[in-house]
Amino acid sequence: MRLSVHNRGRKTSYGTLAVAQFWIVVASGLILMIPFQVADPYMSVSKMILANPLISLLRNIHFWSSQFFLVLTLVHLYDHFHLKKKMGLTPGVALRLSLGVFIIFLAMISGFLLKGDADSQQARQILNSLASGVPIIGKSLAYSLLGNENSYLLIYIHHIVTFTVFIGIIMVEHSHRYLSRAKEFIWSLVAVLVFSCLFTAPLHDNVNPSVKGPWYFVGFQEILHWMSHPAWSLLILFSLVVLLFLVNNGKKDISFFGKRMLLVFTVFYGILTLVGLFFRGEQWQWKSPLENDYSYSVLHSFKTSPVNFFPELRVSDIDSSSSIYGRKESCLLCHTNTFGFAESHNPETIGCFSCHGGNPNANGKKQAHKNMILIPGNLSSAKQTCGTAACHPDIVERVPTGLMSTLSGMISVNRTVFGEQSDLDLLNHVNDLGNSAADTHLKNLCVKCHLGNPKTGYGPAREWTRGGGCLACHLNYSRQAENALHQSKSKYIRAHPSVDLKVTNNHCFGCHNRSGRIATNYEGWHETTLTQNEMPDSANYRLVEGRRVFKKQPADVHHELGLECIDCHHSYELMGDGKLYAHQEDQQDVQCRDCHFSGKPLTIKSAELDYESSVIATMRYGNLEKEYLITRKQGHPLINTFVKNDSAFMRSKNKDLLFVLSAPSGVCNGNTAHSNLSCSSCHSSWASSCVGCHNHYDEKAKGYNMLEGGETTGTWVETKGTYEAKLPALGLRKTKGKYEIVPVIPGMVLTIDKKSYTKNENDSLIFHRLFAPVAPHTTSAHGRSCKSCHNSPVALGFGEGKLEYKIEKDKGKWDFEPEFDKHPQDNLPGDAWTGFLQNRSGMLATRKNVFPFDIEKQKRVLTVGGCLTCHEEDSEVMLRSLNDFDAILKTRNSKCILPTWD
Repeated sequence: MRLSVHNRGRKTSYGTLAVAQFWIVVASGLILMIPFQVADPYMSVSKMILANPLISLLRNIHFWSSQFFLVLTLVHLYDHFHLKKKMGLTPGVALRLSLGVFIIFLAMISGFLLKGDADSQQARQILNSLASGVPIIGKSLAYSLLGNENSYLLIYIHHIVTFTVFIGIIMVEHSHRYLSRAKEFIWSLVAVLVFSCLFTAPLHDNVNPSVKGPWYFVGFQEILHWMSHPAWSLLILFSLVVLLFLVNNGKKDISFFGKRMLLVFTVFYGILTLVGLFFRGEQWQWKSPLENDYSYSVLHSFKTSPVNFFPELRVSDIDSSSSIYGRKESCLLCHTNTFGFAESHNPETIGCFSCHGGNPNANGKKQAHKNMILIPGNLSSAKQTCGTAACHPDIVERVPTGLMSTLSGMISVNRTVFGEQSDLDLLNHVNDLGNSAADTHLKNLCVKCHLGNPKTGYGPAREWTRGGGCLACHLNYSRQAENALHQSKSKYIRAHPSVDLKVTNNHCFGCHNRSGRIATNYEGWHETTLTQNEMPDSANYRLVEGRRVFKKQPADVHHELGLECIDCHHSYELMGDGKLYAHQEDQQDVQCRDCHFSGKPLTIKSAELDYESSVIATMRYGNLEKEYLITRKQGHPLINTFVKNDSAFMRSKNKDLLFVLSAPSGVCNGNTAHSNLSCSSCHSSWASSCVGCHNHYDEKAKGYNMLEGGETTGTWVETKGTYEAKLPALGLRKTKGKYEIVPVIPGMVLTIDKKSYTKNENDSLIFHRLFAPVAPHTTSAHGRSCKSCHNSPVALGFGEGKLEYKIEKDKGKWDFEPEFDKHPQDNLPGDAWTGFLQNRSGMLATRKNVFPFDIEKQKRVLTVGGCLTCHEEDSEVMLRSLNDFDAILKTRNSKCILPTWD
């Protein structure tokens, strides 16, 4: 570039240094032409990096010298404008100089495109779209600059010939020099060599979902992000060229105005560049440096490593190794003969880097293993592993919104009973727990079971397994892999565990054998208060986690038939659907009537499946033309079902089992009496029940922080009440103005000594009598008897005891004698939900829309119960009463004594 006046004495200037860098760029580029293959640039560049350290160094020299050339040119341009009053340019030279600056950027961006990676592909799409937007000549202009979309040949020619020659001509015309001085060239070369040895030129791994242009282009990307019509951005480029020309050739006033405008634009563009580089991640979403995946998703272009001049790879194996996302991956050159992978996660297809990170372009062990993720899939690193661009980015975005990640309902209920929250339906997240009494209670006793709890050790899912992100459900160890884990003394294990769709009951068991205990209930086990030493030596007892004693109970009929949890619950229900929910029943999608229905089924055809369901269906069962059932609640397809010849079928997902889906019996939906009964209220054979718990804080006891890990001094202690397995109580759930009868269990009949934690004398003892709606997962093919509802004090919420219908002097009267003593806090029996023929008010359940039967409904139920004391439930009169009980009452004779309520 032309020297400033004070530099005309052949002193070193930014312009002369730029000339030196230009010839370094040209020289290194000419040598790189030999190994570079324009037909497959990305593969070619990855081979350069892996195969030969000297070629990799040369690429770095070419890259860094071009960056220095651009920066020095821009600084020299500023220097030129600063001293413009002491020199002048002819209009022709000014025009060529202004265009020259634009051509320099084209040369730089064309070199960026020749990497052929994900970054350059997106930049090419942007440039093609912008060029095509030029009126009239748009398509021709785009083609003349970029050529055929499947070829890099024209870009290559422009880069090494068109743009380079033009820059050389303008540079010589402007500076009147062909070469820089030897001293400037040597110092420039030394500086570039140092940079090139320490920092490898970036190459996108084609896995990271965050893609960006070069640093000088991201500001323009930010402008495009905010513009509703990106084609208008071309006016910005045109305006810049005009401004440069006016500043170089305009009159004093025009030149002064142009300089100020360029200064304003430079500052503005610099800010946009910083935003694009440091605050934009995948899909140009805003990313804060405080986010866990910030460095990975945002700063991938800055993750460089020194050149390894002593490679540990066998170069001869590079060509024979598999192509991974269009490149070669060094991991596969060392980790050979590893087996045990599912087809979808075979490293020959997706490599090792996709899951484990590290550096796939390194040719040495130390560099390759730097920042490696040994246990992938934890939610803290899921976007770097399972959620990468070519894998499952959408699912990884959804999982943190699901209840197995947030624990929102658990937190809301706990905070509400502690008096720290007034709304049971607030949305909460386990990561936001603080140090209040309620939150500490959760951290001490409850919150280890969430997907964000990291997996820190190797091995398969066990009874005590908690959390683990994606691996919590999808990791499977073969016998070989498990043996290798314990026995191998080699550098790495060849028998690798599988990551696949085989989600077994063992994966669910670790978390779901607590709280509602649906995992143990499903298999027919009920927890007792026995200790390990008290456990009888019998097949009817089972020890869980080495200390909890369970007793055999009837298993769920679906379990008896061989169905696993995954056979009913689909991916959107388990992994979240992207929405936040307050409680489990809100997120739950699958219902009994989705499979056991009467009338015409709700279906969807194969061609209409969403992408995720289509892929899973194909992987499990092949690409078959089918008509699938869909859920009635949210319309999600059940890909293991199909309808054929007016019959519905279900295939198990892990076993080769086929079932005909039967319709409900007539007694379920052929009458009006049971129209508001949920299926589980009648078909649950038993449910776990616990009452009488007491919670206090012991500041001297050793405890555990389940959220952050580590032992604590001081912990909440929960004193157990009684554990029972019996038919669940029934309650009313109000949804959209309609009542549904659902099974409930005593969720929180407890006391809390909050003062023991807060040391606040104003914190009195907290008492709650709350029942919780439940899905017991103890389904029986045959529903419970009529008397088990209408003549049962437990079903009606009165608790255990003697409920008796007495007839004296032609008057009937129900009488109840509770088994448990009355609690001094509310004068109700210890296991009751509501009083006998009484109403309750206030907070009654762990949900705002769940209530016990009020007096009128109790009377209605007990009136039928009075009839059942004489009439068999399958008698003609009782069967007829299912459709119009009031009409039957009008036809009763004098022997039928109805209860009185005085």
